[in-house]
Amino acid sequence: MKPRTSHVLSDEAVSLRRAFVLMVVFVVIVALMGGGSRYDVASAPWLRAFAILAMFGAIALTPVSAWRSIRTPLILMGLLISWVAIQLVPLPPGIWSALPLREKIFAIDQLLGAPERWRPITMSPALTVNTLLSLSVPLAALFVAAALPAGERVRLWWAIWLFGLASVAFGLMQFMAGPRSVFYLYRITNDTSLVGLFANRNHHGLMLSLSILAAGWLIANEIARRNRRPLVIPALIGSIAIFLLFTLIIGSRMGLIAGVASSMLVYAIVRWSYRFAPKPINQARARERTRHAAPARAGRIRGILLNILPFVVVPVLGALFYFSGRDNTVGRFLDGDGVEEIRVATFSSISALLKEQWLFGSGFGSFARVYQVMEPDALLQEAYLNQAHNDWLQLPIEGGLPAVLIFVAGVVWIAFQLIAAWRSRPTPLRVEVAENVILAAAFAVLIAGSAVDYPLRTPSIAMTAAFLIVILVHHRTEISRSGRTTKAFVS
Repeated sequence: MKPRTSHVLSDEAVSLRRAFVLMVVFVVIVALMGGGSRYDVASAPWLRAFAILAMFGAIALTPVSAWRSIRTPLILMGLLISWVAIQLVPLPPGIWSALPLREKIFAIDQLLGAPERWRPITMSPALTVNTLLSLSVPLAALFVAAALPAGERVRLWWAIWLFGLASVAFGLMQFMAGPRSVFYLYRITNDTSLVGLFANRNHHGLMLSLSILAAGWLIANEIARRNRRPLVIPALIGSIAIFLLFTLIIGSRMGLIAGVASSMLVYAIVRWSYRFAPKPINQARARERTRHAAPARAGRIRGILLNILPFVVVPVLGALFYFSGRDNTVGRFLDGDGVEEIRVATFSSISALLKEQWLFGSGFGSFARVYQVMEPDALLQEAYLNQAHNDWLQLPIEGGLPAVLIFVAGVVWIAFQLIAAWRSRPTPLRVEVAENVILAAAFAVLIAGSAVDYPLRTPSIAMTAAFLIVILVHHRTEISRSGRTTKAFVS
């Protein structure tokens, strides 16, 4: 009998092509429709319906064995979805009225002659249902990303980078067309800032920092290729410069800190990666280069200058932007804009709300409604506080202890995966170790950004976080193999 190797390879190629096309379509749709976190975004129902269809498409096109690698993230997502659903289950009046802040509503029920009315844990059922449906996007992203083989995870890095590049392109069109132009995709947005594909400039700034990290890894990956493509590295370096410049313009202080830190880390990793560049095959040509090499002293001076370059360029750029007289991120960072005073003033009320709701929570999505119950008269104003702008506090307020335990379990699992991948690093070191560092930095950006805002409530950033989780799983799988270079470095 003749071997069927070619047929098997053909089937694998077709499966890979389908998974790749599905991933591209998914990223494009989520990027265009998933840049806002509000419950009343008009595109949200269409986005969630598409996410559910994409999830079933990924399940149908991929063997069951592909899901084993992401079973822990799927279990944690299942627990989170289950807890959100439990918050919607009606409780007897005796149990419900004993929960914090429910006594006033129970008293109103009694005055209206309906004391036996059953109510769920959540104090805003409609918004909790909205949260339950919104989880379809990150859940689908896990399935769509996991449909790609482990050795093809570099495509997910390219997707993150291209997402940032597309957002910058939209930002440029917003700059040219002006505020409230058609290129601002959301009705409630920072219409005086270049928000790109987002409604919130902070979320745009955070996405740009993740794109900088993705570009850094792609440069390191390209350096490791023996058949290096001549235009890829310059294009990626140019994109990092554009991402950083946009970070200085859009007005996001969180994005500024994350972007500058990401740029410096990427610079260090790229510099380090060049020591692992493949040696020339033609040894005679290599000896010719060595004969005409610069003296050792000049080489040391060049190395010192390259090492201090980012510590000179970044402060100079910051000074130029600050003294330009235009509204930009550096000016907001140094001079402030009054937002800090509001956050400091509301902190005590939010903390008091946390002390009352930490056990079972007030219901996902209910923060704005519940905060109004406890809002001091002195802080009443025309604009309302739609989020706590600190998910470290808002998560236990809305989700209670179960949500905190799920979140902590997820952080511990990510840390364990990073540590396990580091311990499995090859000896001597190879450039793939840089991916571990980039992943750790990306998760640090997401967690730190959640301390001052709510980025993971935005569908497109939630999708990016799901992609990073799948990359981490595949990275650990590949790097744990016995000393062999992973496919991601030769693809």
